[in-house]
Amino acid sequence: MKRAAGTLLTALLVASVLPAQEPLTLPMALHRAGTSSYTADRAGWARREALVNREEVRAAFLPRLDVSAGHLDLDRDVAQVSRGFELGPFPVLGTVVIPSMADPVVQKSSWRYDLTASYLLYDFGKRDSALAAARAREAAVDLRGRDDVSRAQAEAAGRYLALVNLQARRAVVDQRRQALQDHLRDARALFDQGVVARNDLLRTEVALRTVVDQGRALDNAMVTAREDLNLALGQAPDTPLTVPPSLPAPPGLAFDERQARARAPGANAGVRALEAKVRATAGEVDFRNRDFAPSVVLQAEHSYQENRYLAHPEQTSLYVGLSWKLFDGGARSARVSRARAEEESARRELLEARRQAENAAAAAFRDYREALAEMGTAAANVEASRENLRIVSDQYQQAYAKGADVLDAETVLAESRFSLSDRLCRAYTLQAGLLALLGEDLESFYLQSKPEP
Repeated sequence: MKRAAGTLLTALLVASVLPAQEPLTLPMALHRAGTSSYTADRAGWARREALVNREEVRAAFLPRLDVSAGHLDLDRDVAQVSRGFELGPFPVLGTVVIPSMADPVVQKSSWRYDLTASYLLYDFGKRDSALAAARAREAAVDLRGRDDVSRAQAEAAGRYLALVNLQARRAVVDQRRQALQDHLRDARALFDQGVVARNDLLRTEVALRTVVDQGRALDNAMVTAREDLNLALGQAPDTPLTVPPSLPAPPGLAFDERQARARAPGANAGVRALEAKVRATAGEVDFRNRDFAPSVVLQAEHSYQENRYLAHPEQTSLYVGLSWKLFDGGARSARVSRARAEEESARRELLEARRQAENAAAAAFRDYREALAEMGTAAANVEASRENLRIVSDQYQQAYAKGADVLDAETVLAESRFSLSDRLCRAYTLQAGLLALLGEDLESFYLQSKPEP
């Protein structure tokens, strides 16, 4: 018992010293999703890979330097056999026969090295077209990554708002539980006075137990929602995390449906990524077409071979020449055809993406405006339900209303509050999705914008 009391006292002291955890705001959640989530990391890896690919293409503009050095051992000297021949006839000696001879030209054991520098002087624009295509592919990868991150932020916003909504619903359940407890106390007092029947007590107790069950279910749902949000933010599922108890109205938008439809094709990161992909495929076609052109190469070489049979064991050479593949069985033509097919596919994909972006932006804007209207209706319903509960409660106190009427009025108020929280979070979710479609920086938008009037 003493140990338990000491542990409780220590926990209270620590809680009094340590500051409370700062609630996670929506801009903070968007920032974490944009920098620490798996989608953000994957986009960064893709960008680095595209950069490496571009640098690999750029390396073709630089000269190539090769060096080789080592020691060579042979089982015997390399010799050249000369052909025998005859001299004469001479007056005294007659005909002299010179036999064949083996003259060594390479010694058995030798050191040697070779240093070669080669450079592609001119290739009729092949390298330039390859570099342009690589840059376009890098831009496409970068824009695709931004689009993926923006979608991940919108998804994280949805999970954040789901947790806020569950927390708001939990607060409504707590309010309802307190209201039912107050009503139960009044019902018992009136029952003791003989004003109401016992069934009023029973109905209230049943409603109270139902509300307790709702609270327990919401607690479990909040745990799951918190874990889902942590995963969307790139954190461990059990990371401590709190959100504000409520949110103001969503920030206002400075455009209408027509403007949203017009902005979507040019602002959507996914569409812009496809535009870069089209440029990349066009560059690939140009690069493949230039495969038919020759190349002018320059090569300088310096070599040394340890060889006592050579008068000049060191050699330096310079070569300038033309390299041209005249026939390859149609391989180059096939690569050109494949590149053109990819370009046509990318252009059709871009056209479809632009159309879909327009429709998606217009539909998202309409859904958002409808959510705002429903939110206004839900707010009015809350006020009306609150006033209705007050009136019915007063009538119940004066025995002009039944206990069932109070419970029904209290249920209507709770449902109205649930609906208001649902509509508010739905409006935020739809707005975040709309902004993501339009290529907006979600974090900056929610940091700087003012609530919707």
